[in-house]
Amino acid sequence: MKILIIQNKRIGDVLIASIIPANLKKTYPNSVIFFLCNQYAAPVLDNNPHIDRLIVIQEYKLKEIISLSRIAHFLRKEKFDVIIDPYVKLGSQFLSLFSGAKKRISYKKRTLPGAYTHQVSFLTEKTSTYGKAIDERLNLIKVLDSSEDLLINPQIFLTQKEIEEGKKMLSSLDSSRKTIIFGLLGSNRYKSLPESYIVELINFVADNYQVNILFNYMPSQLEEASCIISKIKPSEKIYKSVFCEGLRDFIKIAYHCDGMIANEGGSVHIVKAFKKPTFTIFSPFIPKESWGTFENEPQNQSIHLNEIKPELLKNKTQQSLYKESLELYKELSPFYILPELKRFMSRNFINSEIGSC
Repeated sequence: MKILIIQNKRIGDVLIASIIPANLKKTYPNSVIFFLCNQYAAPVLDNNPHIDRLIVIQEYKLKEIISLSRIAHFLRKEKFDVIIDPYVKLGSQFLSLFSGAKKRISYKKRTLPGAYTHQVSFLTEKTSTYGKAIDERLNLIKVLDSSEDLLINPQIFLTQKEIEEGKKMLSSLDSSRKTIIFGLLGSNRYKSLPESYIVELINFVADNYQVNILFNYMPSQLEEASCIISKIKPSEKIYKSVFCEGLRDFIKIAYHCDGMIANEGGSVHIVKAFKKPTFTIFSPFIPKESWGTFENEPQNQSIHLNEIKPELLKNKTQQSLYKESLELYKELSPFYILPELKRFMSRNFINSEIGSC
């Protein structure tokens, strides 16, 4: 059986969708699995033994008719038996429709006529303790009579050389201390905690815990990140020079670090894949029930404005919440975050507290 998975979105989406090939290989060990995703997120799938071939494209190519037609022609020549499309956007619908695959599986929503042979209803609520984003993807593969004993944890695979490279990248750190990565910004401004708030959180951790502190941000965010860093109190615990130019470098570092504090996004899901503690700050428009994955595990904790001031979000659509995010995010101040962050630090870094034995 030859299977194609189409998941051309952000890092977290692609990483979580990697549980699809993992489960299919378990049920159909002789299957050949292709995975199509965008260039930006592809590094989370490098060396994945459940994927026989990774098709990497630039995201805009799914929006240009000439490029899209070329990709569709290539896929049709491959003669897939099954298409699984968690992405379900216009471009992926087109690819599914013209793939020639006998089974084409996605979610039940308005799509191009005939794009899919099986459409699975979205869940109205999570059905497990590990998050709706996981549940939704596992639901897709149930169409193929997959194993009942499903794998739920996304995995990232590093070579021994990459592990050693990551260790070398952190060689300047104080080895007697645990290391925390702070995500300074979300993937866009609507997913980013206000600047002064993140500065206060970093100062709190530096003042109260004996830990090494690293910063994570995208190279394109250098100017914004530099502005934030310039406002943080100087501390010998902070290592500004340790910076990841690319996603795979971040993965190498995350493998060796002891936890992360960040806006919700792909970096948090990477750290979770390594079973490291995470403290996630949700943007008001991101549904925690979907993306607050594995919070049944004690090392993972998060905070959402809906838990603090639910009246501000009540009866609002996700689209309206997105438009209002910048103002709503101001309501999630350090006054509310710091008590939860302190609880997270006490649970996972108790021996790092200043004054502890």
